[in-house]
Amino acid sequence: MDKLKIGIAGTNRGKHFFEDFGKLNDAEVVAVMDPDKEAVDRFCKEHPVMHAFTKYEDLLNCDIDVVVIASPIQMHAQQAILALNKNIHVLSEVTAATTVEDCRALLQAAKKSNAQYMMAENYCYIRENVAVRNMVEAGVFGKIYFAEGEYLHNVTYLHYDKHGEATWRRKEITTKRGSVYATHSLGPTLDWFNDRVKYVNCLGSGSHTVPEYENDDSTLMLCRTEKGALINIRLDMVSNRPHNMGYYSLQGTKGCYESPRVPGEEHRVWLKDYAASSEKWMSLSDFYADFLPPELIHFPEEAKGSHHWGADYFMVKEFVQCIRENKPVKIDIYKALEFTLPGILSEESIRNGGTPIEVPDVHTW
Repeated sequence: MDKLKIGIAGTNRGKHFFEDFGKLNDAEVVAVMDPDKEAVDRFCKEHPVMHAFTKYEDLLNCDIDVVVIASPIQMHAQQAILALNKNIHVLSEVTAATTVEDCRALLQAAKKSNAQYMMAENYCYIRENVAVRNMVEAGVFGKIYFAEGEYLHNVTYLHYDKHGEATWRRKEITTKRGSVYATHSLGPTLDWFNDRVKYVNCLGSGSHTVPEYENDDSTLMLCRTEKGALINIRLDMVSNRPHNMGYYSLQGTKGCYESPRVPGEEHRVWLKDYAASSEKWMSLSDFYADFLPPELIHFPEEAKGSHHWGADYFMVKEFVQCIRENKPVKIDIYKALEFTLPGILSEESIRNGGTPIEVPDVHTW
């Protein structure tokens, strides 16, 4: 086959996708689009491509096989639908959609299309999360029943542009109450459980750091899965504190996992069948040889320079392989919506004082 022809919508995050696709021999970024002409020009100076546009429709008409949607969050669903209607494969940034209605429309478009849809939840490709998933599948944690995920990332400096105009983060994230950007935390944990969320309860701390913002500084979303497990998700994108963009924990009947709280700490596990004592933690890395493929143990140079601890490279590489070999993608339309819907419905829960809200099973839509 010829190289997959890739088009990218959105130059800011898109430049990182350009770099990761450029490391592959069987894909090539041939076109880019951004409604900001200056942003397009800057991109093309640093990352030369054959075609550059300011209209999304022009990008889709440019003989591409795949579109990468790296646009503001409110555009993800509609741009994906337009591409799927043209049988163009989609790799969409998170979240998949921002309303239940858009989730329904996106599912219908994906079911009708000859192309594949994948949500680019790169946190499912982080080495430690992959190792934990493989260990879960091997049964070393026993029956797992509780997990946590936290995304603590102060991005208030990105809420206004250089002209003082509100950005999409200010308009679409901080104007809503609820766990509206939860997939980085929820996605990997649901991946471990191989389950979906059935009910969400959401509560917030109130707005303190930037009182004029409508959202809460910290939001907790408690998720009960269909199989009865409990997942606690914390989201905080405004509090003044160092970042911790990838904290997770997992508890099972035979062991547990804890990721670092602060830089310099190890990823740790305690496993009943391996422990020398009831209180001695072990390094997760001690189990890499048994539960990771060689490429994830000894990072290739291409992964070392990739964002999100190398996860972006592995995600893009696997996506391209699936499209070229006509195999199902890892985070398909159903998983994408299962990762996305709890956050959307958490908005209803928090408005109603934390009332549990049922999450629909997208397989029945």
